[in-house]
Amino acid sequence: MRQVTADRCKAAVGPGADGRLRHVLWPASFPDAPRARVHAHALAALVVITSACAAFKGFYWADDPQVSQYREGLWGSARAMAVPFGPMAVPLLLMCAVLAGALRSRPRVPYRVLAAVAWTISALAIFVVLLGTALTNDSDYCTANAPVDPVSGNMVALCLVAALAAGSLAGWIAWVISRRRARPVVLYAVWLATVASTVVLTLAVPLHAAQACGPSGIG
Repeated sequence: MRQVTADRCKAAVGPGADGRLRHVLWPASFPDAPRARVHAHALAALVVITSACAAFKGFYWADDPQVSQYREGLWGSARAMAVPFGPMAVPLLLMCAVLAGALRSRPRVPYRVLAAVAWTISALAIFVVLLGTALTNDSDYCTANAPVDPVSGNMVALCLVAALAAGSLAGWIAWVISRRRARPVVLYAVWLATVASTVVLTLAVPLHAAQACGPSGIG
């Protein structure tokens, strides 16, 4: 009798009771497709890094008068933020295809070739994006010699943690709204989109507030 009651309570609570709630809060774990976990985390890393670089491109140098001349309003910032997504478009699509293949079929020669190509191109592309963002300095945008009040690494890390927390919360909300029937791939899409958006939004505030170019563009 006690065992039956315990089983009913376990079923009523849902995935959290049998240890699966972590898969709702962290959809990249894909409980039913362990082979897809590596690709899911790789895709998430690519999206997060690209979003962070886009935030730096769009907001870090926005207080310089020379930059504001050709960045009019939100449209100008949006065009600057789109720059990192250019070289990352193909790698992101390839990694999505690899993830879809890992979720649907067994490993075959074409799939393995696609995975190798996706990982190679992604590694090269993310290196180019990071290098391009790092080389975007005062000689390109700013009239000052160096940033007056640069953003600290702790602030960037805090924004990333907040983005991951927001993604987990969004995945849990989607799971609850769907009456615990949302598929893992849906939860993953909601989680990843929320994380990417939150990365940009949370970084935008400290990046734009940082006095990167000094008063009136003079360091």
